Amino acid sequence: MVECSLCSLMSFFGSSLYNVVSTALEYPIVVFLLSLAIVAIIISNVQTARMICDFGNAAKNNFNITSRPSNSSSLGNLGSNFDYADRGPHTWRCSESNQSPINIIDEYVQKFPIRELLTWNHYDDLPAAVVIQNNGHTVVLRACFSGNTPTLNGADLLANYTFVELCFRWSALNSEGSEHMVNYRKFPLELQVMHRTGPSGDCTSSYDILIVAYFFEISASNLYLDPVIQHLHRIQRPGAKIEIQPFPLTYLCHQFRTGFYSYGGSLTEPPCYQGAEWFIFPEPLAISERQLYEFRQILCSDGKTRIIRNARPVQSISRSRVVNLNQYNPIDACNMPEPSIPLVC
Repeated sequence: MVECSLCSLMSFFGSSLYNVVSTALEYPIVVFLLSLAIVAIIISNVQTARMICDFGNAAKNNFNITSRPSNSSSLGNLGSNFDYADRGPHTWRCSESNQSPINIIDEYVQKFPIRELLTWNHYDDLPAAVVIQNNGHTVVLRACFSGNTPTLNGADLLANYTFVELCFRWSALNSEGSEHMVNYRKFPLELQVMHRTGPSGDCTSSYDILIVAYFFEISASNLYLDPVIQHLHRIQRPGAKIEIQPFPLTYLCHQFRTGFYSYGGSLTEPPCYQGAEWFIFPEPLAISERQLYEFRQILCSDGKTRIIRNARPVQSISRSRVVNLNQYNPIDACNMPEPSIPLVC
């Protein structure tokens, strides 16, 4: 009985399908519309599959820190929707308030006593792997650690800030290159070290990004830069990413503990997110002409021209915006109210 019912049902569907197809063939416009619908479905599926593959490849390229050295260029994985020429800062859609970089003028800096010295944790540890990459805009260095990842705390910070990556800013001229200025002076190179605090989704300080910046001026060769500079010729093309011999991050990050500028600002690349705290070491470090020359050979995202400038111009700063010069003075700091920063979830 069940088999007969199933046969009857299949016969019904078969005859119905035959009738539909026969009727459709009598009207060419119906066949044409059905064909368009089938083609649209196929194209949609292909595009979806391609997006999934691109997303997977991008994630692998960005987070597979221990990938083997490769000089292949993949412009599709670069941040190519902005540059420092035709699509430069004058075209960026960024907020107009609390933006970075700025010109730090000592006359308007507020001296601020801090309760604790700035503490650098595990910056002397040897990473398990170090990778440098030309992302078409700058040179980026990332590292992974088998043990503890370097962190910063103290100096009235409200949380621990974990190392993420570092990058460099330069130009073709010795008279400029840095993003920040001090008393209207620019430097030929600026190193920016990004840190973050709090996992995604946690309720943390609104300033969940901390960037530590260093200036460099022309002087004798800085041997501590050589572990990076000696490999820059291998990543001249945009998209090139290689693994280099690991070295402690303290080679690049001078561990100052007091006597630094700080202010609340933003990231300096689109979309220029606000909520970044900047610590800036005022004493320039050394870099030679030869070492700076290697940075100036790096090609931008078009793969043809050298990066002649990768700094955002200084942004206006209102009188209500405070720039601090932080000095360790626990006695004076005890007489000040506890620091308070709004929380965001």
